[in-house]
Amino acid sequence: MATVVVLLVVAAGLVALAVLHRRARAADAAQRWRLFAEVVPLLDDARLVGERGDHPVLTGRLDGWPVTLRVIVDGVALRKLPVLWVEVVVHRRLAVPGTLNVLLRPLGTEFFSPDSGFRHELEPPAGVPRPVRVSCAGPGRAPSPDVLAPATDLLADPDTKELAVGRGGLRVVLRVAEAEQASYRSTRRAVFDDPRLRPDVLARAVAVLGRVGDRAERTAVEVRS
Repeated sequence: MATVVVLLVVAAGLVALAVLHRRARAADAAQRWRLFAEVVPLLDDARLVGERGDHPVLTGRLDGWPVTLRVIVDGVALRKLPVLWVEVVVHRRLAVPGTLNVLLRPLGTEFFSPDSGFRHELEPPAGVPRPVRVSCAGPGRAPSPDVLAPATDLLADPDTKELAVGRGGLRVVLRVAEAEQASYRSTRRAVFDDPRLRPDVLARAVAVLGRVGDRAERTAVEVRS
């Protein structure tokens, strides 16, 4: 009889754990889809796509340009809390000779960055905070770093990680949240406290990218060295 009671208690415990796990997963999924809740009204033709359990991709138009927003969960760097980034892409054809990429505070673990594929390093323009790596594919294959002038304040923002300008448009990677320390230290699981991308952050980023794109179109200066 005692054995039966023990088995029933264990079974009840396993069922309770399974229920709690399902509830936690459902809560996580709902939280992921709330990330863009406050910026959806900013966009014309806004559309959230993706599987319900994953972070969605948001598309639409802002300031007249097609935009795409994607979520990046970065837990690669050692001795650092996981970071939730949002990649903002402004789709725009630009008459530039290639891509100019700016990676701030490079660690070498930025799996989401194309930086490692750009072997040619350039001198950062005035006002861009260090440490930074400004790079392109090679001499004559990017717009001049001078096109970054309208983005000086955005690049100085500690929540900005990367900015790029190329033939297909412009891109910026912004930090939205860091994982909760207690949960990560105890379970090694990245738990974010209901993060939201703020409308003012998105509007500012797209406006700055628009000005960088305008400057790139006007100058069309190639990198020579």
